[in-house]
Amino acid sequence: MILTVLVFFVGVGLLYVGAEGLVRGSIAIAQGLRIRPIVIGLTVVAFGTSAPEFIVSLISAFAGSSDIALGNVVGSNIANIGLILGIAALIYPVDIESQSITIYYPVLLLSSIILYLFALNEIIGFVDGLFLMGGIVVFTIFLIKRTEKVYHDDSTTVTKEPVRGLQVLFVIAGIVFLVIGSHLMVESGVTIARSFGISEFIIGATLIAVGTSLPELAATIVAVMKKNTGIIIGNIIGSNIFNVLFVAGGVSLLHPLSVDTASLRFEFPVMIAFSVVLLIMMKTGFLINRIEGILLLLGYIVFLAFLF
Repeated sequence: MILTVLVFFVGVGLLYVGAEGLVRGSIAIAQGLRIRPIVIGLTVVAFGTSAPEFIVSLISAFAGSSDIALGNVVGSNIANIGLILGIAALIYPVDIESQSITIYYPVLLLSSIILYLFALNEIIGFVDGLFLMGGIVVFTIFLIKRTEKVYHDDSTTVTKEPVRGLQVLFVIAGIVFLVIGSHLMVESGVTIARSFGISEFIIGATLIAVGTSLPELAATIVAVMKKNTGIIIGNIIGSNIFNVLFVAGGVSLLHPLSVDTASLRFEFPVMIAFSVVLLIMMKTGFLINRIEGILLLLGYIVFLAFLF
């Protein structure tokens, strides 16, 4: 069992390294192609930080553990708000931009509710996945069109640079590490779950969800240390939207996701509840302070306590 736990954490490490390489390489290539920085952040980086969830969920589904796949999506969304945002606000108050509430948040809440409604059938299949993937396509096009309208000045573009082999290598290596790390996490996670008699959905919603959220955690900690907290809430909301629409949608297009019926009564409602609490906190002074950060962390701890 000790070896299995070690393998799990090796998988977590490879997952983090892979996501870091994928994001860095993708950003460098995008800059070389003169894609606007704001568009890079809203698309390339959002995809990169959601890549661990996608690959872990995809491998889980095809390995016959779709409970882990869906648990990973739901658990990651809860961890992003309760754990990651809670830690960030505890270190330094998080500023809220008005567009996060008026433009991005409604997409987050609506997509979460839609995923829950799809899950009520106890399986998320091809048609559901097609609808969710259509949602992420529309959302991404909207982001690009909106940023092009707001950032029309040529000064926002990046000087064109040649795409170097090292940048491509970063992307390839990142994908390889993601696949290997995901495989190790899923295999060891299933073993741990079965040995303790814990459901695979719960393992996916806790250990694996936190592991796949490491890129978001790293980005958040860096932003907090630089006191550039304005981008944190966008990162959290954007990641949660991508998790629902891109990860759950993309995986269910390729393989149906079975739903743990118990999760319909607890984990799914908790995910939506955390999203509602997030809105309340964002509207109180356009700032998430340290007390609210403590409340989010306590909420996440209570969530874990009820699971186990």
